[in-house]
Formats: sequence, structure tokens, C-alpha cells
Amino acid sequence: MPSSTSSSSPGSGAARKALLALAGAFLALNAAVIALWQGLPFSHVSEERYLAVVIDHVAMLEESKGEEGRIVLVGGSGVAFSISAQALGQTLDRPVFNGGIQVGIGYRNLIDLYSRHLDPENDLIVLLPELELLADDARYTETWCDAIFLRKALGDLFGQPRCMPHIAYRTYQEVRHHLAGTTMSDPVYRRSAFNAVGDVTSHLEIERRSPDFTDYVLPDISEAKLARFETYVHERLIERGFDVLYIPAAMPMVACDSAPEERAAMVARLSKLSTVAVEPADYRDFCLEPRLFFDGAGHLNRDGRAGQTERVRETLKAALER
Repeated sequence: MPSSTSSSSPGSGAARKALLALAGAFLALNAAVIALWQGLPFSHVSEERYLAVVIDHVAMLEESKGEEGRIVLVGGSGVAFSISAQALGQTLDRPVFNGGIQVGIGYRNLIDLYSRHLDPENDLIVLLPELELLADDARYTETWCDAIFLRKALGDLFGQPRCMPHIAYRTYQEVRHHLAGTTMSDPVYRRSAFNAVGDVTSHLEIERRSPDFTDYVLPDISEAKLARFETYVHERLIERGFDVLYIPAAMPMVACDSAPEERAAMVARLSKLSTVAVEPADYRDFCLEPRLFFDGAGHLNRDGRAGQTERVRETLKAALER
């Protein structure tokens, strides 16, 4: 009788080999997708997608870095649609750039994306976070994965590997667009909707019925979410020496009427993030009637944008004078 027996069976060795083969095939498939993603030119659809402007925004900030007195507006699409950096630059006689793109990117991802192209010696960072931006910020979102895909940002993918299925799906779509010759036709949400300083201008001549905010639901902005935003701004901007100015984003009137004390307290609290001496904004000045909105709670039409730009200009002018 043998004195010892083997702890493994022939079947377990075969199972290991099968598992290794499966893992190898999985890695090879992902490597092939990444190679195709990196090497395949973008179709007209991807070249003109609204979110592809992230490429232009990074280039805009990179090329203007070091300009004395530069002002960078940061927020979601509510900033892109609702404020004219071009008009601000002309009236303030300073270089002003609109860094607003889309809430789904998340403020931490957006500021991280911009940070290497920001200059604490010259830049004033103006924060105009929409209610949705404060409520829904996340490090992993499909929108952020889209931004990684459109920038072909391999390094960011390695930092967010959960985006790999999204990259694979978008790459598959790209092949289909090339084969079908698909084109982009959206008159508003497109890359060419932005001007050279980052403002969306495609909606200004379009007349639409005012949005119905009857069923508008206020985003859930908890104490924890506000604290996270404050901590991030302190660590990523203020402690690095940036001048920061908080200005409320435009809100539908219903957002103020349904919880006026809550809105006032939140704006007063966020105003304390400003490192430049300026009177805290009156939140009621940023509570607007439905007729001033274009197609939702964050996007102002031509008249609304003119008013919001003027309110931002007045706050900026006061801050710069002090």
C-alpha cells in the first residue's frame, strides 16, 4: 500500500489549463479591441458627437495656458448652454473660457481632466455646479467612458477598467458606422455647436415651447454630497493655490419655490468656497421662469442666456475689482 497519495487529480490539471486558456483568450480579445479602437479613424458620427468637444476643450485650455488673467468656467452643459464666455471676455477685457460640457462626466472627472492645463498663477476658476452635478457625481459613468473613448485615452482606461465593455461596444459601433456611411444630423447636440471659447451657440436661433417643469423633481443633494464637493474643491483647487469663485447655476423657479430655505442655505454654504472677496450671491437672482429655458432644467435659451451671462459678469466684475 503506498505511503502517500497525490493531492491533485488529472482532471484538476486539465481544468487549470482550460481556465488559463480562457483567460488568455479574454486578454487577447481585449487587446484586439484596444488595438482596433486606437488605430481606427473615427467615423463622421463620432467626430460630430456632442461629447467629442472634450477633445477641443482640453486643447483650448492647453493652448491658452499661461495667459494672464484667464478665467475658466466649470460646470455641466448648463454652463455650456447658458453662459457666453465670449461676451464675458469682451466686457471684462480678459480671456474667458467655457469649460462646461455635460453633467454625466462628473465634476471630479472634469476637473481632473482639466487640471494639468490649469495654472494657479494666472487662472480664476469659476464654479457653477448645477443641482444635478452636485447630486450625481460619480467616478464611473457611461458618459465618462464615452469621453475616454472619444479621446482615445488609453491611460484613463487603465485607471477605469470598468469602461472596457463600453469601449468594446463603441468600437463595434464605429465599425458599423464606417461600413454604413452613417452621418450625424442633430442640429443642436453636436461638436460643431461650440465656438472657439467653449460656448454652445447652436440653440440660439431655435424657437421652442418653454419646458414644462410641473413634474420637475429636485435632485437629492445630501449633506454627504455637499461635503464631498467642498472637500474636493479644497484639495484639488484651493490648496493648490487657485483662486476660486462660486456662482450659482440657473435653476427653474420650481426648484426655489418648493424649498426656498434649503436652496438659500446651500448657496450660502457653497459661497464660502470663494477665495476672492465678493458678496455672496442671492440665490433668488438665479431662479428663472420657464420661458427662459430652452429644453430642460439646465439649458437657457437666447434671452435666458443673456440674463445669466450678465449676472455672472456682475459677480465677476465685483470680484476682480476687489
